[in-house]
Amino acid sequence: MSYELLQDDRALEDRASVWRESECLGIDTEFIRTRTFFPRLGLIQIADAEGCVLLDAVAIENWEPFVDVLESSEIGKILHSPSEDFEVFQGEFGVLPLPLFETQVAATLVGMGSGVGYQRLVQELFGDELPKGEQRSNWLKRPLTESQCRYAAQDVEYLVEAQEVLAERLEQKGRAEWAMEEFDRLVSASLERLDPQRVFERMKKGGLRSRRDLTLLRRLCEWREQRARKRDIPRGFVLKDDALIEIARRKPESIAELKRIDGVQPRSAAKFGDDVLDVIDDVEELEVEELDPERSVGPPVSRKSSAVERLRQELQEVAEETELPPEFLAPRRVLEQLVRSVKAGRPELPAELDGWRRDVLGDRLFEIATS
Repeated sequence: MSYELLQDDRALEDRASVWRESECLGIDTEFIRTRTFFPRLGLIQIADAEGCVLLDAVAIENWEPFVDVLESSEIGKILHSPSEDFEVFQGEFGVLPLPLFETQVAATLVGMGSGVGYQRLVQELFGDELPKGEQRSNWLKRPLTESQCRYAAQDVEYLVEAQEVLAERLEQKGRAEWAMEEFDRLVSASLERLDPQRVFERMKKGGLRSRRDLTLLRRLCEWREQRARKRDIPRGFVLKDDALIEIARRKPESIAELKRIDGVQPRSAAKFGDDVLDVIDDVEELEVEELDPERSVGPPVSRKSSAVERLRQELQEVAEETELPPEFLAPRRVLEQLVRSVKAGRPELPAELDGWRRDVLGDRLFEIATS
């Protein structure tokens, strides 16, 4: 496809004035993230009814016209599987591209299956096969090659047309409102993932149970987050998750003990050891009422739980009725959460089953779980 590469502020300002008159834009990004905490933006691709524009993030300095477009509620933004793009936009500009139409979710809702990749989406909707040649390109190296630019342009070439096709199919199936709910849910989930506090929430905790152990793990996560962001290095370059969990379990009292913990490299112990020991000491000195509250919503659920199995059978029936993947309707952890709430004597439908899911699935699961 044809494309235009913009590499100066004036060119971006002129093009942004055109975009402000558009109904919707297809958007994607190319970036590098290997040894840094924050992604390094190399290129932003924008597709409209006129064609594709590549914004050279290495050359452009004044992004205000583009941010105005991102923030405009009058311009729809079309993205495919945008969680990483959201992180880039939030980190670079402090805004997200809204209102959103997300083609991967839309594809699932019209019956194309779960987790449809962009290449498969294009192939199934339009019969075209996209190349994969530049997936591991260095998007910060200049000059960009013709191959890189064509690859980047193809990543947005079909988005506007795909949105039109998918929106029509959603209307035909009566699922346009479902899609809007899912887009909102996706944005909320992305914002939560960007919250440093969510790093601790997503960890598996390695079997830690006591309030003091969990409080220590959370404080260690917060310390690591601050250190990684300040140094602009990946979290794992400070200490990996498994090492933090072992530290919370064993509570070393010296650098020598810290070095004996699996996953703690001698260099990390020397560089960060004093900080880690300070965090441990601080948590050990907390009074009971100062510890984090209990997080469990009920007793653990066995992998062979008959209650969960009954819910899975009902879920499978609904999946067949709606022609939607079971894992898209409700992952197993949601079923287990419902069962735990019943066992704890506080039956509650998980938030993931609100909205349209409650109408087609949630109430049926709740009735089975509480019967």
